[in-house]
Amino acid sequence: MALYIHIPFCNKKCDYCDFVSYPLGTGCMKNYLTALIKEIDLVKQTYSNQTFSTIFIGGGTPSVLFGGFIKQLSQKIFSSFKFCKNVEFTIEVNPSSLTEEKLIEYKSAGINRISLGVQSLDDKVLKSVGRNQTKQDVLNALKLIEKHNFKNVNADVIIGLPNSSKKSVLNTIKFLIPHTTHISAYGLQIEENTPLYKNIKQGKLSPMPEDEIASTFLSVSKTLKNAGFNQYEISNFSRPKFECKHNQKYWNGSYYLGLGIAAHSYFNNKRFCNSSNFNNYLEKINANTLPIETEEVLTKQQQIEEFIMLSLRTQKGLNIAQFNKKFKQNFLQSRKNSIKNLKKLNLIDIKNNNLTIKPSKIYLSNAIILELI
Repeated sequence: MALYIHIPFCNKKCDYCDFVSYPLGTGCMKNYLTALIKEIDLVKQTYSNQTFSTIFIGGGTPSVLFGGFIKQLSQKIFSSFKFCKNVEFTIEVNPSSLTEEKLIEYKSAGINRISLGVQSLDDKVLKSVGRNQTKQDVLNALKLIEKHNFKNVNADVIIGLPNSSKKSVLNTIKFLIPHTTHISAYGLQIEENTPLYKNIKQGKLSPMPEDEIASTFLSVSKTLKNAGFNQYEISNFSRPKFECKHNQKYWNGSYYLGLGIAAHSYFNNKRFCNSSNFNNYLEKINANTLPIETEEVLTKQQQIEEFIMLSLRTQKGLNIAQFNKKFKQNFLQSRKNSIKNLKKLNLIDIKNNNLTIKPSKIYLSNAIILELI
């Protein structure tokens, strides 16, 4: 299984972000750590027969936590669950809140993978979306990460931000290549009820045009491929053997446990989600009750749709024999017309019983997946 822990605190929320996060406060953080430890005690018996191979601490901004939080949390995790020998242990950090002391703590806690929120190295772009960092913050963070000998380093980059261009995105990617083993390049999602959405609606900002985003994405893909990175999933590129094992578990349909506010879990074909309200989460935990807000058992149709969607996000694609066996359904026959149309448009390949999206058409993946669902 995979273990995810949500840290819902930020120094400042970025204008494009709609994740569950809250302003900082040492008192809040201490209460939250206490609640997380209690939640672990509440669930550990349910998962006593499971072995975990990845841990991912995400947010929010885990690097804003006070010193000792991560060490204490990791000690509780390792004493409560069973883990594989070579567990992949990731923490998300922002350049402006990363310090040498925190990296020392992370190393002693067993963390072996750093995921750095870069997004862009253009200060004008960062400022326009309210991101609380500068290019210099990124340079400082990378120096510290290298100084403390973290060998597995991811950088997140967003394609399509206002005031950005293909040139500025490629400059960011090219700079990051020698400093990283993994790069996640995401297309900008403009979410309603965010400051960015309002600024675009009011004409104060303009995102990169869609055709330029597609062209930029293809250039990013080519640049990373030429640098020895493998595009093993739509938005994820890695050097050989540095794929993110944690995220691969989501894409291959493995079970995962989420702890903390708004964390999602998937176990025994049931999907469930914790409360996204801070006070509600704390109240339930303090009453020795699991803070689950929603849960559903997946129908066969939902399982089929997820299998198709998640498989086609990856380089390996959809294994037709596996699909037929799992769902007692003939994939090629049941989707004969859709497959014929997609092949005619030169969007997909079928080789060795695997259906994949052509690498040059990966930016059309959503439409292709919908056609096959």
